[in-house]
Amino acid sequence: MAELSRQVGGDPVQFSQQTGEEVLAHLDSRNDGLTSEEVRKRLLEHGQNVLETSQAINPLLLFFEQFKSFIIYILLFAVAFSLIIGEYVDSILILAILLANALIGFFQELSAHRSLEALKKIAALHAIVLRAGKRAIIDAAELVPGDILVLEAGDKVPADARLLDSVRFKVEESALTGESVPAEKNNQVIQGRVHIADQQNMLFASTSVVAGNGRAVVVGTGMDTEIGRITTLVTTAGEEMKMTPLQRRLHRFGKKLGLVILAICFAVFCLLSLQSFFNGSFSANTFVSFLFIAISLAVAAVPTALPAVVTIALSIGVQRLLKKKALVRRLSSVETLGSCDVICTDKTGTLTENQMTVRYGWTMEGEVELQGAGYEPVGEVIGEPVDLLFQAGILCNNANLQQNGSVWELIGDPTEGALLTSAGKLGLSGERERIDEIPFDSERKMMSVLVRDPEERLAVFSKGAPGHLLERCDSYYRDGEIFPLDQTARAEIEARNDLYAGQAMRVLAFAWKGLVENEQFDEDGLVFLGFQAMIDPPRKDVVQAIRTTAEAGIRVIMMTGDYQATARAIGKEIGIEGEACSGHEFDGMDEAALITTLAGGTNIFARVIPEHKQRIIAALQKMGHIVAMTGDGVNDAPALKKANIGIAVGSGTEVAKEASDFVLLDDSFSHIVNAIGEGRGIYDNIQKSIMLLLSGNFGEVLIIFLAVMAGMNLPLTAILLLWINMITDGAPALAFSVDPYGTDIMTRQPKAGKESILPRDKLLLIGVLGSIGTGFALLLFWTHGGMDSDPEKVRLGQTMVFNFVVLYEVVLVFVIRRDYQVPLFSNKWVWAAAGLSIFLQFVLMYTPLRDLFKIVALNWTQLAYLAGTAVCFYLLCRVYMVLQSAFARRWQLF
Repeated sequence: MAELSRQVGGDPVQFSQQTGEEVLAHLDSRNDGLTSEEVRKRLLEHGQNVLETSQAINPLLLFFEQFKSFIIYILLFAVAFSLIIGEYVDSILILAILLANALIGFFQELSAHRSLEALKKIAALHAIVLRAGKRAIIDAAELVPGDILVLEAGDKVPADARLLDSVRFKVEESALTGESVPAEKNNQVIQGRVHIADQQNMLFASTSVVAGNGRAVVVGTGMDTEIGRITTLVTTAGEEMKMTPLQRRLHRFGKKLGLVILAICFAVFCLLSLQSFFNGSFSANTFVSFLFIAISLAVAAVPTALPAVVTIALSIGVQRLLKKKALVRRLSSVETLGSCDVICTDKTGTLTENQMTVRYGWTMEGEVELQGAGYEPVGEVIGEPVDLLFQAGILCNNANLQQNGSVWELIGDPTEGALLTSAGKLGLSGERERIDEIPFDSERKMMSVLVRDPEERLAVFSKGAPGHLLERCDSYYRDGEIFPLDQTARAEIEARNDLYAGQAMRVLAFAWKGLVENEQFDEDGLVFLGFQAMIDPPRKDVVQAIRTTAEAGIRVIMMTGDYQATARAIGKEIGIEGEACSGHEFDGMDEAALITTLAGGTNIFARVIPEHKQRIIAALQKMGHIVAMTGDGVNDAPALKKANIGIAVGSGTEVAKEASDFVLLDDSFSHIVNAIGEGRGIYDNIQKSIMLLLSGNFGEVLIIFLAVMAGMNLPLTAILLLWINMITDGAPALAFSVDPYGTDIMTRQPKAGKESILPRDKLLLIGVLGSIGTGFALLLFWTHGGMDSDPEKVRLGQTMVFNFVVLYEVVLVFVIRRDYQVPLFSNKWVWAAAGLSIFLQFVLMYTPLRDLFKIVALNWTQLAYLAGTAVCFYLLCRVYMVLQSAFARRWQLF
């Protein structure tokens, strides 16, 4: 059995190079199957035929993941210090915000994981095997190497196997190879190593039999199958960039902010201490007092509401995407997609329908174009069809189409399903009795049926590969008459076949002849009818989606296991431009050559295997790109895992879904574009919130810092700073989470991976607005008792500054929104938050709460003075933004 283990665990290509007898000998098996005792021993040695699954999610670890942020670390330090110095209200409020933020993220991600688990619940797979010469139906998990499988149309292949014998055997392998057309299988020995899609004598787990029947010997189970090898690739791929672009930017931002805060606090503490020392008032009490002022300043400088704002913005984005049929598995992945600048996509089932569709019918009378896609027999027919051509497609057919609600489902070969659909678009049906059939085989490459019509007339209808079928024809059909097939007609037919083949279409030829009773049923002397040319068509929304990604500055790269000609044709039709590269060419490239190829504009990779896809994504990431990968097949799973963001389509395999960050529930490629727009919009809203919070906090710090430098009293106390941060800052910043996105959201270039969370122009805007606001605040403080020694006058000055800072931040809300081209009245929550902030100021001033906050009630004159100052602040902000915009336009001209 040691030899068996080595053979089973090896590369399955070796079995394709051996005869069936040699494979049976290697596996110590027989044509009548294994005995129960042999099965028991092999189960013990090789284990069950199951794939190793990822570990279940740990809710506790998921909860603590929500605290991994440098800004949260700063806030936790503020909580600890507030507790030490006895500021329990401050510490409890900050801690409550952090817990709420963590719980929102935790439940969002936990819900997504549970939704995916629900998608994975499917029926157990069974298999028919020969055991000691008798057929038995067993659980597929009990299969062992050496078992003899019995397979027929409709069965799912439960393990990797070598075909022993077969009749008209076809297998749908698109989930594994990316090919749209079912692969014809036989038991012939293959010479040399070939691509998995060309191993015609091998069957692979997770594929489906669509026609014929056969027997095969199991050569690999569980993790020793091709799908098991891919599962290993998924496990070892290593998710790229555990931190998303936003998380990285926030992390860098948090570190820089922390250093700036520490520097400012230290400077303020030193200045106050030196000032006190030189005027002779320095003591232990003043030392503690100055330390408290410095810490208050630190708390004021930290954007307390930011973690909650980020989490809520992402959660709202998740809910919006779910309404658009996109399930988000990881909260932070929403924003990552908004940052991506390259989408790598599979072709079959993602860009295309994965449903063969007849595009053209051609006879010697002319061409007919059939519109529509998929198996639904609906679509305009342009031209004058020859019914006999499409009747032949119905009669030479073993498939079945049936309507299930609004969906048309195929049982059988997709090519034959396409023929049924094309006839259905013409309203035709096969009203003839089938008497006999000469089945398709790989040598003749055609099939024929003998039928009898309602008038008892006999006829032969044939379909097959154009070259092979044409050899059997001696005449052709045109305008209801039969003409000899001379060289001129043959050349015209061959030229039309070359035209369709050059467009990567699959071309089937059809022929016919009448028979009299007792005449021999054969395939000689046929009358050529014409061609039906078919292709797996692009999805309806793909062309517009590709166009939108181009406008958004996003590069789309197609990676498929299909042939290069097919990939080129689909790429040309949907708008993916650039050079093409085959898997054979790819094998000869090292990393440097691959990067050069990608940099040179190659956007189509054909005949690729899972390792190729991984290498392409790794090369793009090394070039500095943020890569999204879309796919539906088992062969896409490693690349989905490797990409910065993996997107599986809902009808795809469970392996692909498990490796992804997103699952598109209805397979629409346009949802990827929607998600990109959603990601960019979320990033904008988070950036707006940061700008608002930082502008306010910068103003508060600058007010205190300059007041201390000028020898003034303290303009804002710790409790006033906390109120501004939690209420005045927090409510509008949270309202930004539901802000509509700017009108230019999908016409901008993607953000560079190394770009800061706030680019220079945004930082400049914060600095200028904060400085203008600080100037007005200090002017108000100076004119209303800021330099006075009377505590009541100081309170009046503090009240004026306190209220102005609130008004200043309300004005900032609308100034910032205008900078992002968001319509003024498009978000009622922003207006509600602004109104609430002003209303609460009146509540504080004109109720007993003013004593708790140590402020005074303002009279009408003072209120008017405040309002006038706020208007002046707004006008100066607008003047600056107009000048900045004009300067930016002038700069672009140069």
